[in-house]
Amino acid sequence: MDVIWEAIQAERLRQREKWRTPHLWGIGDCSSAHVAEAVKVAVLTEECGEVSRAVLDHDPGRLREELIQVAAVAVAWLEGEQWKS
Repeated sequence: MDVIWEAIQAERLRQREKWRTPHLWGIGDCSSAHVAEAVKVAVLTEECGEVSRAVLDHDPGRLREELIQVAAVAVAWLEGEQWKS
């Protein structure tokens, strides 16, 4: 489990770095309050679509990678929701 969580955390860092500047959909990654929930849904759905594609292509390596990305997007969104609690 530690290896999986480390992979998710590494993906979170990659997302933070990639999306840290202003972009077409806001500022920041899915943890940002400056990214609309509709965009967050689109990002998560897109990642889930990539999971489906990896399953259909029988590509276990890509499946693992895409599942980690789904988990990282979900974690990012949850991190951004902490202020609402």
